[in-house]
Amino acid sequence: MYLNRGKLAQSEHDRKLREYLKKNLNVLVQRQKLVKDGKVKTNISVLDLPTLRFGKPEKEVLGSGSGQGGKGNKGQGGADAGGGDGQEVLDLTGTLGSDEHGDTQTVELDFEEFVRLAQEQLIEELDLPPMGNTRMTGDVEKDEDQAMMDIDRLGPAADLNLELTMLESLKRSIREDGRAEYDVDLRHDGWYNTDLPERERTNRALEVYLLDISGSVSGHNIALIRKFIFILWFYLEKKYSTNERKFIVFQDEAETVTRDEFFSIESKGGTHISAGLGKAREVLDGFSQYDRYLFFFSDGDNSSSDDEAARKELETVLDGFDLVCYGRINPCDSPVSPFNKLIREHVESEQNLAFSDIKDLENVKQTIHAFLNLITK
Repeated sequence: MYLNRGKLAQSEHDRKLREYLKKNLNVLVQRQKLVKDGKVKTNISVLDLPTLRFGKPEKEVLGSGSGQGGKGNKGQGGADAGGGDGQEVLDLTGTLGSDEHGDTQTVELDFEEFVRLAQEQLIEELDLPPMGNTRMTGDVEKDEDQAMMDIDRLGPAADLNLELTMLESLKRSIREDGRAEYDVDLRHDGWYNTDLPERERTNRALEVYLLDISGSVSGHNIALIRKFIFILWFYLEKKYSTNERKFIVFQDEAETVTRDEFFSIESKGGTHISAGLGKAREVLDGFSQYDRYLFFFSDGDNSSSDDEAARKELETVLDGFDLVCYGRINPCDSPVSPFNKLIREHVESEQNLAFSDIKDLENVKQTIHAFLNLITK
């Protein structure tokens, strides 16, 4: 819509949207093209406030002229006894403003607003763990003055470390002359205090969303993944002040796409998981001082010719990302593929890998629990 906020109070508008989303969220998020040009479009019945409208001739109306309506011509108006000029009349019945007579309008929501409303609805249904502290990663220099915590061979005279310099001079005298005497030569013996950047908890996250679009991801599966991502966004935005998001889709090949393209993608092609993991690895450049998360969604049915390459890429991304969360799309409880077997083996030995089957909303809740519990450690 272009929502007529002049006629609808904001609170009434939000209430209707929440009620509508509560009933129709599943249908909305299953749409292949959820977002276009930053907007989510849908239809909703809205309530117009009572207002004066031009009436139709067959309705009872209040004339605006000096007509002399009598029995059988009640309220017909605007015309004098000898016939008037047929002035326009107003409908005062008020029925056009009732709930039963509300108009259906096309609603255009900003994608961010749609996600916020979807999050509210989903959070009511899911009991999720509280967020803990941010993880420790990277050498991030603080703004305040650093304490002298390291030493170096070069430095200004004011930062000379006398104790270490004298000890170095004594060691050199014994080594060169066999005498336990001090003969300080700053060129050889000088040690200087220097700053050491402190490790601090970063407040920035790189989130990489990697989606298999090889034909099995559509309809119900799309809805589950989107709900999952919306909830992740809610918690990660609470946890970090900066959230850098990258979106990757893959089938036989992989490509980085925009957010709107990610949520409006068409399924096609075969499956080469190595292509997706390799593209995710490329995204890491420039984000060494971020907490780096990979959220990976696939059914795991990889091309057999790609299994070895996928194994190597998996080991690489496990080294590069602080956390790799793999959601296996598995609504039909299909057999375990070689790649999924590989993931399960790594879960037992890798502390930064989470694995979960995604089958239905209840299972989404369990998967989010598993992923968030790792994030908050």
